[in-house]
Amino acid sequence: MSSNAAAIRRRVNPQQQQPIQSKPVDKPTPQSPSNNKQMTIQQVITTMDQRLKQVETMMQNNATNNNTNDLSLIVDEFNSRFELIVTEMNSLKDIVMQLQTYTMSVNKALYDERINILSDLGNNVITTDNKELQSGSTPLENIEDAKINA
Repeated sequence: MSSNAAAIRRRVNPQQQQPIQSKPVDKPTPQSPSNNKQMTIQQVITTMDQRLKQVETMMQNNATNNNTNDLSLIVDEFNSRFELIVTEMNSLKDIVMQLQTYTMSVNKALYDERINILSDLGNNVITTDNKELQSGSTPLENIEDAKINA
């Protein structure tokens, strides 16, 4: 609305208008001649290469500091896990050795018991009820026959 009011005032009072003094537009001051010229492709590539090298150097410095800290943490974690695995393997080895020892002792006891049974039978000949069993029969058959006939 203020623009309408201003337009009405200009129409009603055309003599009261004062000529508008135009302000001179500030032109940008020319800078140094090196900035004013356009750069060649080779100069642009060289400038970009220098900037990239600076950024990469800064990133590598930051990454090196972080990597040494992270690397020591990772190595510590690997060492602790390795020690845990070694401990578990040693305990498994001990368990297997105990199982083998137990199995060997049970087998030895069974073997000794078999020897005792066979020695009780004699030369694989048992006389029961005036029957003589030949040595072709197995000791278990001889034992069972002896139990049945006894």
